[in-house]
Amino acid sequence: MFKLITTFTLVTAFLFLQPDTALLDQLPPAPGTIEFIGDAGTPNVFTFENWGFTQIENAGDPENIRVEAVFDVRSLQCDWKELEKNILKKKDYFFVRKFPEARLLIDGATAIEEGKYTTEALLTLKGISKKVTLVFTLSEEAPYTVHAEGVIQRRMFKFTGDGPKEEVPVKVDAVLEVRQKN
Repeated sequence: MFKLITTFTLVTAFLFLQPDTALLDQLPPAPGTIEFIGDAGTPNVFTFENWGFTQIENAGDPENIRVEAVFDVRSLQCDWKELEKNILKKKDYFFVRKFPEARLLIDGATAIEEGKYTTEALLTLKGISKKVTLVFTLSEEAPYTVHAEGVIQRRMFKFTGDGPKEEVPVKVDAVLEVRQKN
């Protein structure tokens, strides 16, 4: 009987206590584009349509820069709508019902050549936080524009579905503006 009550309680909590999405629902238009390529034989370009910076400090000083961003994973889109639906729904991919939000934190960078920097950004996806390497350029004057690229190892974030390649290239083009405080 105890096992039955415990199981019922856990299932009920999972179904009815959904994550708070108030911040995600209030994000203004995205300050740029984020795209990544999921390649399962042919490349499929995915984009986050709803995201924003929640904190930006020292944008003019990349070695001391601090940036936080939030991504509405529910806003993920690609041209192949059936794939998009499956990627969002399935537990072995994004599972947005439980994990509607992703976050990125950059806390400092290292110059690697004139105008180019590298950072170990902390990415939180599906409730898992891991460091990912990003290489970026930043304009010299405000409004600061950033162009960043990196590669995410999908299995680090418990993406277990068969098909896509392990390495997922990511590209960001954005203007560093704080649009929403959390």
